[in-house]
Amino acid sequence: MLTYLTITLLGLLMLSWISIYRYQTKHYQANRNQLIAERVFDTATEAIMVTDANANIVAVNSAFCRITGFSELDVLGKNPRLLSSGRHERAHYQSVWRILLSEGTWAGEIWNRRKNGETFPEWQTISAIKDASGKLINYISVFSDISSIRHAQARIEDLSWRDPLTGLANRALFLNRLEQAQANAVRENLIAYVLLLDIDRFKNVNEAYGLITGDAILKTVAEQFERILRTEDVLARLDSDVFALLLPCQTADRAASGHEIMVVAEKLRGLLRNGIEVEDRLIHLDAGIGISMITAASHDTALNVLHHAEIAMRQTKTADSNRVIFFEVEMGKTIMHLYQLEQELHQAVAHQQLRLYLQPQVNASGIQVGAEALVRWQHPERGLIVPVVFIALAETSDLIVAIDRWMMASVCQLLAQLKAQGYPLRISLNVSPRHFRRADFVDEIKLQLARTGADASHLVLEITEGLVIGNIEQAIAKMHQLKALGIHFSMDDFGTGYSSLSHLKRLPIQELKIDKSFIDDVTTDSNAAVLVETILSVARHLNLQVVAEGIETQAQVDFLNQHGKVIHQGYLFGRPQPVETWLSNLTNAGSNLRHLPVISKIR
Repeated sequence: MLTYLTITLLGLLMLSWISIYRYQTKHYQANRNQLIAERVFDTATEAIMVTDANANIVAVNSAFCRITGFSELDVLGKNPRLLSSGRHERAHYQSVWRILLSEGTWAGEIWNRRKNGETFPEWQTISAIKDASGKLINYISVFSDISSIRHAQARIEDLSWRDPLTGLANRALFLNRLEQAQANAVRENLIAYVLLLDIDRFKNVNEAYGLITGDAILKTVAEQFERILRTEDVLARLDSDVFALLLPCQTADRAASGHEIMVVAEKLRGLLRNGIEVEDRLIHLDAGIGISMITAASHDTALNVLHHAEIAMRQTKTADSNRVIFFEVEMGKTIMHLYQLEQELHQAVAHQQLRLYLQPQVNASGIQVGAEALVRWQHPERGLIVPVVFIALAETSDLIVAIDRWMMASVCQLLAQLKAQGYPLRISLNVSPRHFRRADFVDEIKLQLARTGADASHLVLEITEGLVIGNIEQAIAKMHQLKALGIHFSMDDFGTGYSSLSHLKRLPIQELKIDKSFIDDVTTDSNAAVLVETILSVARHLNLQVVAEGIETQAQVDFLNQHGKVIHQGYLFGRPQPVETWLSNLTNAGSNLRHLPVISKIR
């Protein structure tokens, strides 16, 4: 039987064993928990960064190093701002710290920087860690790289707005841009156009070559269309072989913008007709194009505008020859007429349909001292066409250069003929700014003078203010080269521009030409009379010759002669005549023309 002492000793021993067991168990559990924490820290797929209370980094895990590219040695003891991407304002970081300090935790999306400089989006959670007494001892930041998520979202977003085959805008994005164009048309009073292009018989292409080749053709068509369009134009693929194009124009002029759109439409069709090269095959295509217009006054929805273009496009399928149709019939007719006229004008230059006309210029005594060279177009079907119909059209392209060159050659030949016959008459000729700005302009005139033997001192080139605007130094240099040959310059339409007086001091001109709009009212409008008197006074003080055009009455002649020495030009002295008629009249005028001095004063 156990004594009391024995029991007591056994009890104490048991308690000791229990205490030792509990201590060992607790110590084991603590070690085990620490081991688990270390394993979690090291193997977590999220980046973990621990800082001290002063925000200096004291530990990072392997995921941190993998995501950021920084090693542990790179960051220990550093401030986390070394990860800053520079994409957030200071106020953003201030907001993060304010929430963290007040609530103890912050979570959100932020952009950081990898060691190689690449920025990336991450989802980050920052927690403030305090000890038992409530003292802040650490901050723990846990974040994950969400670049792949953002890329996936962008891809989904892109698919919702883009055609998956060509990468072009789809119907939804096109309508969105169309609504913006409508708002801009109202705000800026501009015009925009929608073109709908349907490739002819594309089903036959798919059947002949297969769907894979058909898709390759459509991708190539899209790429080539994009190459010839402006950055502000919107190209979309709406259906299998239907493309839509939104073309904003920086003008409210329907005729001018419509002609420009017509040129674009024919470029697109020409590209298809020339052939699309796919898989070593050259496949020739064609298309019908329907066009609708957006103006500040129109109140159609984007869908209606697109529908109008679709109606016009359908009409091209039944048209005998017109493969480009405007929804507005009357405007379409006008624009088609201009475009057809332009095409025929190409033929006019190539097939010698241009004609040289001369309008006499006389002195105060009514004796002819020269003439202005003008152009007419002898159309085989439309008859004789005056410049007002086609010159403005030609000036939108290099057609005006071809016409200018023809005129220059014709005038030099005429001057050579006048020289041979002993007539010292001056011939004035308008020069297009587009032609004048070409690098070979001076050399071309030298060549014509040398080829014909024309007297350069009898050639007067009429220029406008638009010719010198933009690069006045280059213009002056060219004019001096030509002046050195003996050629004279006349400022045409003087007084109608805004900078004539500032140019007079610098340009090597010898003559001012008063615009017809001033001469018309010079005897009935005191303001017009004052303007003409002022021009004559300026010319007199600058030692410049003056030509007044558009003279139709003797009263106008008397007024001009009373206020200065002026060369007269207008219907009162003769309408423009074919060069043959003008030469015949010149011969019949008598020998007094042979002894006239050259009417030009040189500064």
